[in-house]
Amino acid sequence: MSFFISHKKETKCRSIRRELVHKTVTTPVFSALGTLLLTFSPSPEASMLDELFDPKDGQLDASSYILNNAHGFMPVPFLITEPAVGTGGGVALLFFHETHEQKTLRLDNPDKVSGIPPSVTGVVGGSTSNGSKLAGVFHSGNWKQDKIRYLGGLFGGSFNLKYYADTANIANNFTIEGLYFLQDIDFRLGESNFFLGANYVNMGSNSSFNFSDSMPDIDPIELDSKDASVALKITYDSRDNHFSPRSGVKAGIKASFHDERLGGDFDYHEYSAFVQSYSRIAPKWGLGIRGDIKSVSDQVPFYAKPFLDMRGIPAMRYQGDSTVLAEVELSYDIDDRWAVLGFAGTGKAVDDDISFSDTDWQTSKGAGFRYLIARQLGLRTGIDIAKGPEEWTMYLQFGGSWK
Repeated sequence: MSFFISHKKETKCRSIRRELVHKTVTTPVFSALGTLLLTFSPSPEASMLDELFDPKDGQLDASSYILNNAHGFMPVPFLITEPAVGTGGGVALLFFHETHEQKTLRLDNPDKVSGIPPSVTGVVGGSTSNGSKLAGVFHSGNWKQDKIRYLGGLFGGSFNLKYYADTANIANNFTIEGLYFLQDIDFRLGESNFFLGANYVNMGSNSSFNFSDSMPDIDPIELDSKDASVALKITYDSRDNHFSPRSGVKAGIKASFHDERLGGDFDYHEYSAFVQSYSRIAPKWGLGIRGDIKSVSDQVPFYAKPFLDMRGIPAMRYQGDSTVLAEVELSYDIDDRWAVLGFAGTGKAVDDDISFSDTDWQTSKGAGFRYLIARQLGLRTGIDIAKGPEEWTMYLQFGGSWK
């Protein structure tokens, strides 16, 4: 997108913008993005510096680069900071599909933030410090003016994780590798904010357990399995933005039915409900509240048990037949681009043979910041630092805190 400056002022303005790029993208959170955008120009005839800045406020912004890159896949490096698998990174090749109506609306209203995200096709691959690896392809579709939402993908991976048989501090190392296939679709009910949807999941995996830390005399155990399910769900979504919502509510309930007749080895049911609320309690203050409940029936494979999914707590650290959690996040806008935030949460993972009152609450808390990196998409990015029951963790965030 051009700044529409006159020819005789162009040299001076570019010099100023180069200085701003140097000062901005050398900060840690933008170093990878700055290198990426300066390396891959979507058009050899356009100034890369023009693609880096928003003509509305002159700030670093990736909206034009993302949305005008309609001729091919855009490489996007990313970092992995999940404590369950260690630190690492990878690259996603993303292709954004704007409809003709979306593109016309964006070009005619450059100050407007899109309420309907473009569809995205992606190829992704990454690895972490503990040897975990992931690769896959996916498509996120948004059709008929947000009447239909679709997500599908095929992923292969190998993950080195820890399994806690109970909430004690004794962990068993295991490796799980295999393929994960997902088809998910939602249909809007009339003109309302309600969606009725369904999905199908099929995962084939090989798990290898290493008990050498706790039982040195036991040889590793391997388990081949398949898990397939269909689910029915209803969702309410009034959020103002899909990437980084500032107001509105998203809530839903889902029932998943795992059955051998669907191609798996297990028969069990899984139920879940969630709510995410976003509100502006003052012009510069935002409040987010999240609640989440999950429960499974008997004969569930160990890796499918619900776990506490909160910042500061590694994946699968606290598992149970049922989980319940709540989080709150308070943010403050320094200006139109920058915001700081603090958050706290607590939850329980409970097995059926243990009473709810006998299970300890696990809490986490932390703070972070966000930068509006793509204004026309409403996309914010930043870093969170969180402290759980055992450790400190850093998270690189793209989009909202809660997925």
